[in-house]
Amino acid sequence: MLTIENVATTLGITERGVRLRVDLLSDILDAHLRRGPKNQLLFDDSALAILKRLEEVRRVDGLSLRQAAMVVRGEVQGQETKGRSLVAPMTTANKVKHENGIDEADWPVKKLIEELERERDYWREMALRLQEQVKELERLALPAPREARPWWGRRLFRWLWG
Repeated sequence: MLTIENVATTLGITERGVRLRVDLLSDILDAHLRRGPKNQLLFDDSALAILKRLEEVRRVDGLSLRQAAMVVRGEVQGQETKGRSLVAPMTTANKVKHENGIDEADWPVKKLIEELERERDYWREMALRLQEQVKELERLALPAPREARPWWGRRLFRWLWG
């Protein structure tokens, strides 16, 4: 059994990085983790293999941790049903492509971009509508009121301070 310090050294990351990766893959790694003395987290060889695969996917494919975790989770769940090795490399032939030709890893990013574009268009239309309302209200607005002081007060003010 390996400690979190051993795993961090093996993977070349910090202990905090290991904890973050364990949180991302907690549903898969729980069966491979134990608690030792003083509640120390202990990893077996399978947990280390899964974390190595996560780092490999993240570095080779240039994915974020969450995206790499989704890929590894899919691989592990697929392997549980097919009985393959846990660390079998994922080739481009294994990547699932959607009907529009986007890789599965890129699909959430594409959906997020589309959602943000729709939101941008909504706020653009709202701003244009408000600008039209402001122009209409400016057209309907009354002219500024004339000075409210009496004529003799205005002349007195100019005489004293003019």
